[in-house]
Amino acid sequence: MVLPVRPQDASGVYQRQVAQAQAAAAQETPRRVAQGGASGRRMDQVSLSAGAQSFARVMEAVQQQPDVRAERVASVRARIAGGMYGIDAGLIARRLSERAFGDVAR
Repeated sequence: MVLPVRPQDASGVYQRQVAQAQAAAAQETPRRVAQGGASGRRMDQVSLSAGAQSFARVMEAVQQQPDVRAERVASVRARIAGGMYGIDAGLIARRLSERAFGDVAR
């Protein structure tokens, strides 16, 4: 089962990664200033790991997706209007049970 990815969940992961990178950079900064050479100027530099770049692309794709799948809603509405929409209560109960308790129902 694929769980939906909420942008706020993913952004929390990204924010933790940024905080870790900033902490590592803060530890590195005194050494860079001391090695600054003749000018003594510190050069700021940012580089994103391949994972962070991939994560940014995924987040962009997630944010571009609509909140409502219009074609799915139209299909369900048409089936309801035509009297063709049936509900399998047993299937719903099984899926709820699996989500709540794992696959122990079998």
